[in-house]
Amino acid sequence: MKRILSIILATFAIIACDPAEENTISFSEENIENTRWKGVWKRTEGSMVKEQADVTLKFISSGTGSFSQKRSATTSKQTYDMKYEISGKNITFDCPVIDGTWEVTGYTETAMTLTLLPNRNGLLILVKE
Repeated sequence: MKRILSIILATFAIIACDPAEENTISFSEENIENTRWKGVWKRTEGSMVKEQADVTLKFISSGTGSFSQKRSATTSKQTYDMKYEISGKNITFDCPVIDGTWEVTGYTETAMTLTLLPNRNGLLILVKE
């Protein structure tokens, strides 16, 4: 009986110490200010990817930054000034290409995923540099 109880307690201890949660921190403006993120931007229609670009987002100071993109079919890179506002788990960008409100659907200290609202046809998958 003690052996079964020990196994059950060990199982609960392992489940309670999920290593994936160790890198999870709360999303907030303070945690992204003065950071640089690289990744991919996708625009979809249903399950089809219609456009895609390699992107870089720099959150320079409270509410300002820059956005750079290199579309898949081109060699040129465009860079834009960016303004942003954070409200809970949403970021509203004032910037070409990513203009609009995005929901933070995944966030850790080193990775972030954003989904365009309301139709969810845009996706930003980013890694902190």
